[in-house]
Amino acid sequence: MQETKVTLIYFGLSLFVFLALIPWILNIEHGLMSIKAFGIYGGIVIAFLGGFIWGWDDQTNSSFNLWYAIGFSLLGLSTALLAHTYIALSLISIVFSLQLFLYFESKRSEYYKNSNKYADARNLITNLVTICCITLLAFIFNPYT
Repeated sequence: MQETKVTLIYFGLSLFVFLALIPWILNIEHGLMSIKAFGIYGGIVIAFLGGFIWGWDDQTNSSFNLWYAIGFSLLGLSTALLAHTYIALSLISIVFSLQLFLYFESKRSEYYKNSNKYADARNLITNLVTICCITLLAFIFNPYT
């Protein structure tokens, strides 16, 4: 089961990387479409991670955690909706949300604490998606595009 989770994490990363490269390779029109898709996909992933909390089989899965799950899901929805009109704010929201979820998961999830391979993969993926967001922000605010 752990191998499947880690493999799926890396598959999810591949779409983030692909969407982050498109603006630098193709023209501006396709680039802006891929940045919007990145923002929407990021919001979906954040909402998915929020729902993921409901499946934790830990002793720490209190009703307090479930409120956090709803909060992360709503944050993901907000991020996806922002991607349509305020793309830079959406990218900043993705960075903030993913880093916050990683911190939350590292403190509250027993699976995260007990599985070094999973924890390492989550840390790596969160940081790589953050780098993708920063790269896209650099594209957006690049005075030469």
